Amino acid sequence: MAQIIAGTYEILEEIGAGGGGIVYRGRHLRLGKTVVLKADKRTLSARPEALRREVDALKNLSHTYIPQVYDFVEESGTVYTVMDYIEGESLDKLLGREERVPQAQLVRWARQLLEALCYLHSRPPHGILHSDIKPANIMLTPEGDIRLIDFNIALALGEEGAVRVGFSQGYASPEHYGIDYSAAAQTRADSPETQLGAETQLSTAPGQRSSSTSGGMVLLDVRSDIYSLGATLYHLLTGRRPARSAKEVAPISDREASPAVAAIIGKAMAPDPSQRYQTAEEMLDAFRRLHRDDPRTKRHRRRAVLTAGILAALFLAGGGSTFA
Repeated sequence: MAQIIAGTYEILEEIGAGGGGIVYRGRHLRLGKTVVLKADKRTLSARPEALRREVDALKNLSHTYIPQVYDFVEESGTVYTVMDYIEGESLDKLLGREERVPQAQLVRWARQLLEALCYLHSRPPHGILHSDIKPANIMLTPEGDIRLIDFNIALALGEEGAVRVGFSQGYASPEHYGIDYSAAAQTRADSPETQLGAETQLSTAPGQRSSSTSGGMVLLDVRSDIYSLGATLYHLLTGRRPARSAKEVAPISDREASPAVAAIIGKAMAPDPSQRYQTAEEMLDAFRRLHRDDPRTKRHRRRAVLTAGILAALFLAGGGSTFA
């Protein structure tokens, strides 16, 4: 017998599962519209006001590269978020087939994802953090565009940032593990005891809360999303899942990408958040400048200027000869 949620949505099949919950393909009974229902693993009785605020914020989102969130319902103690059903497949399926993404295509997707992050991070009052960017949470549509999905663990940022809810190994920033690689923290981490503590953080089981090397919780901010996006682009470009430890990620070789693209991804994945791009807009601008800063483009511009100068000189010379 079909399962009906809140008397409105019929669950058709399970299409995915992760740290945040179980994802179903469903149907709106009255409208006949295909939707996605995300069953949240957090219980409604635990923090109903927090869940309500979170989904209400998501329902107000409207962006080309983000699915629309429609509803927030509860059934038998389980919270469901209802959102757009996106045709296509997630990028982890592409990686599972060992398909390599051409650099030009990767740059196009990166710009779309960064436009989505610019929008999310700028939502009032302090922005929205996705917190779990990875290939499985990026859908590729039949038109070749992307959609950034799975917002049930998205976090509304406070003035000081947010504590993590979920993360995926290899794509998670050091802050997700509670590790602070900032210069100030490293000064405090010189003692062998503190260094041992940092190694312990790397082996913390997913879902367990960890503390920073300085003894306090490390808060996430927009630079944590930037790291995860960089790690996702790294995997798509090289075919290798990034190492769990940010300091052990192998650099991108010249055979895998141009030095300019490798430099952008490398900066996004810097262990120290202060060394990364500080905003999604800053990283997006770096991708926009790729063509303009390419040596071949600069050579072409120089040739164009030289040619224009020669033609102008010939024109003036011809005009002068005619006058004479």
